[in-house]
Amino acid sequence: MNTLYTDRLVLRPFRTGDAEAMYKNWTCDERVARYCRWHPHKSIFETEEFLKFCIDAEYSWAITLKDKDEPIGAIDLVGINSVGVHEIGYVLMYKHWGQGLMTEAVKAVINELFRNGFDKIGACHNIDNPASGRVMEKSGMTYVGNRMEQKKFGSDEKCEVKWYEICR
Repeated sequence: MNTLYTDRLVLRPFRTGDAEAMYKNWTCDERVARYCRWHPHKSIFETEEFLKFCIDAEYSWAITLKDKDEPIGAIDLVGINSVGVHEIGYVLMYKHWGQGLMTEAVKAVINELFRNGFDKIGACHNIDNPASGRVMEKSGMTYVGNRMEQKKFGSDEKCEVKWYEICR
């Protein structure tokens, strides 16, 4: 997996020592987890287990600022939906919301996935989180429609999401 560079960010593979920064910067933050499919981590151990998954994933990047090699977020390919569209997911520490950083990261990952032969990329957001939809739109994605998705991993509860896509 390639390290990706934007004007302000470095998207790099996760490393074994990243768990502490991940826990401190976003995995334990209820404000961040509110619209994600996971609950805030209650301990560093949960983040260490999650980090193992990130390290093993083929397309998973730690988001860092160019001047500081500390993960402030993550972006990855989370799977393929029921119609064969590759879905990306992303998360960013609360203090960096609203600065355009995630749009930079999403654009870089879309370009990398297209360079690697992917034809269509999608993403969705909880309808109560329109800022995430703006990231998708600013990254060149087009709104496709709403659907119901699992709200949190391990739960049968559903929430309404908006789905976006972009084609190569």
